[in-house]
Amino acid sequence: MMGLPGTSKYITFLLLCHLGGRGNSCCVEKTSYPDEASGSSLGPRNLSCYRVSRTDYECSWQYDGPEDNVAHFLWCCFVPPYYAHNNFSQKCCCCFSSGRSRTVQFWEQDGISVLSKVNFWVESRLGNRTMKSQEISQYLYNWTKVTPPLGHIRVSQSQGQLRMDWNVSDEAGAEVQFRRRMPTTNWTLGDCGPQVNSGLHGSSSESCLCPSENKVQEIQIRRRRQLSSGAPGGPWSDWSVSVCVPPDVLPQAKIKFLVEPLNQGGRRRLTVQGQAPQLAVPGGCRNRPGAKVKKHLVLVRMLSCRCQAHTSKTVLLGKILNLSGAAYDLDVLAETRFGRSTIQKWPLPAQELPETRTLNVSLEGNMTSVQWAAQAPVTHSWSSKPTLDQEECYRITVFASKNPKNPILWATVLSSYYFGGNASRVGTPRHVSVRNHTRNSVSVEWTASQLSTCPGVLTQYVVRCEAEDGEWKSAEWLVPPTKTQVTLGGLRSRVMYKVQVRADTARLPGAWSHPQRFSFEVQISRLSIIFASLGSFASVLLVGSLGYIGLNRAAWHLCPPLPTPCGTTAVEFPGSQGKQAWQWRNPEDFPEVLYPREALVVEKPGDGDDGTESSQAAPERALDTRRPLDTERQVQRLSEARRYQREDYPRGDLAHVTLPLLLGDVTQEASVLDYLWKTHKTSEPGPPTLGQEA
Repeated sequence: MMGLPGTSKYITFLLLCHLGGRGNSCCVEKTSYPDEASGSSLGPRNLSCYRVSRTDYECSWQYDGPEDNVAHFLWCCFVPPYYAHNNFSQKCCCCFSSGRSRTVQFWEQDGISVLSKVNFWVESRLGNRTMKSQEISQYLYNWTKVTPPLGHIRVSQSQGQLRMDWNVSDEAGAEVQFRRRMPTTNWTLGDCGPQVNSGLHGSSSESCLCPSENKVQEIQIRRRRQLSSGAPGGPWSDWSVSVCVPPDVLPQAKIKFLVEPLNQGGRRRLTVQGQAPQLAVPGGCRNRPGAKVKKHLVLVRMLSCRCQAHTSKTVLLGKILNLSGAAYDLDVLAETRFGRSTIQKWPLPAQELPETRTLNVSLEGNMTSVQWAAQAPVTHSWSSKPTLDQEECYRITVFASKNPKNPILWATVLSSYYFGGNASRVGTPRHVSVRNHTRNSVSVEWTASQLSTCPGVLTQYVVRCEAEDGEWKSAEWLVPPTKTQVTLGGLRSRVMYKVQVRADTARLPGAWSHPQRFSFEVQISRLSIIFASLGSFASVLLVGSLGYIGLNRAAWHLCPPLPTPCGTTAVEFPGSQGKQAWQWRNPEDFPEVLYPREALVVEKPGDGDDGTESSQAAPERALDTRRPLDTERQVQRLSEARRYQREDYPRGDLAHVTLPLLLGDVTQEASVLDYLWKTHKTSEPGPPTLGQEA
């Protein structure tokens, strides 16, 4: 073997280690043992020896290395009691072979002292190689290893924590630890603290608290004896079996319920689509039931009958259900070790029969009675207290069942509607209006009756129209309950009518609305009025325009326009021996520009050679002789020009005669023209001559 200096020592080792179990006797002095190498990463380690009961003891260790063809040997050396009393230091050694097992059990009869100090180590032989563990020293009698929780560990939830409880049969005073892991995490160590004996008749109960998570947890427990001084009284026990805990909040399910319509028997088929969610678990919980959901259930509760206590039934998820047309609450439940929890809610609304049946409703005091005819020639009845006297719509559905406590055994018999209270008064139509439709008809409209909100209650509207002159009796029109308008024809103009509307039910006619009075008048279209107004305006405008044009032409002939001196141009007047241009003189030649206006005096030659005439014979001529000669000549030329103008322009339009005016000669021109105008007005009719104008 490795580490042995010679063969003799190997033979001595075999002689000292008697192979066998409990029959191995010790108290053999071991004078020599193999000198093996230490510090290797392979071989036995973590050796622990302890008492497991009153007379039984045990040593256990761990081993790293190949498992095939390995042999383990437990060595223990101590000083026997009789040597200790005699002050001998001679040691006695024992050797126990365990093969490939890493546990050796022995008792006091094997010769090992349990009251004195004992040294233990393990040697592992693999082929020609021997590997040795570290030595430990123990007083076996006081170093006790307690057992882990072996029975059922109860798990409960409390305020976001997990509480685990178990029973133990050994003495109290143990220290407890736990470790836990989740599908995606490693082991985490936790301390449960010291335990106090709470059991009776030699049994005790221990508990531990650990956090609750939203994932599956795998939890294990171990214990260790604790002395009254608080010091450990032994090694840690083995870990208990795994306790698998479901998550605090289960994932929501994605399940659908497929509902079919009501059949002739008043029931509808309900099937499930989808699967419940699967939970991820750690390695130690894959084959254990604690972490998984035990089963999925469906809680069925019937809600339609408020007058009765709600009934419920729990069935397995996936079962086909046949339910009535009532409203239900369907809760998907997951059952775990903590009980049942809801993972999905599904409200199932009520479903009515395609056809409603007639109900005979009667009110007697504070009792409402409903009667209907069943499929068999039998009349059933039902009474409600208090009465259905509120002015509102009631939906009455009749269900039947042979087992009323089971909600999945009900069936729908019939469905109908009933309007409570004074339906005639409440259902009276309001806001009746009348509008012209054609020349002899009107359109009557109204708001829908309140009874129209209650299906099957309102049967029709009745419209009544009556003439107040007495020549036409009242007439009625029947209108379907879905319409709120009717056209009344055959009306006469200038007659006062009144119209009323009522809403009838199957049980009784309704009340008439407030009469709406109207007088039918033939109305002219606004478009026609607009066209007539435009035509009148166009006619007035045309007549005015024609009159204005005619008056202008008459005024033109009756009063021809006067010449405009300022707008004229220069004109040449013909003389006796040719044409002479009329030129203005300097302003100084016209004293009227600077002095007050005076009569124009024109001097003409007489019959005598001296050219004078007596003033007594012709006083007017004496007046004319005072005119300047140049002015007289200008007058003659103007008269001559006027004569030619009249010949060229028969209408006497002088606006085309223009005279060249110089700046500063305006006053002179005005004076001359003014004189010409006056002379023209005083002359006799006929073609003017120069002598007459002069």
